[in-house]
Amino acid sequence: MKFVICLALLACLIACGMCCDVDSNNMPSCTTKNVNVPVRNFWDPTGYWECKSATGTAEMVHCPDAQLFDEAKGQCIAWNEWTWTNPCPVAN
Repeated sequence: MKFVICLALLACLIACGMCCDVDSNNMPSCTTKNVNVPVRNFWDPTGYWECKSATGTAEMVHCPDAQLFDEAKGQCIAWNEWTWTNPCPVAN
């Protein structure tokens, strides 16, 4: 039983790592699950992606002047409080 659980966890980790493409800008496909949810833009920290509807295309929303998008907080913060983080999980 422990083997099956470990195998399932490993599969989840691999799937998570494969779904993250650092060469993309991370623009999401809009679904009912991500409407009005800010999504990090891998190429431009001055804003984030947001779906206004489940059937639309994600739009780039720019942060106010002197602010950058913080993925952990899900909002724009002052540039001097912002720290770059790796957009994809790092394998150890």
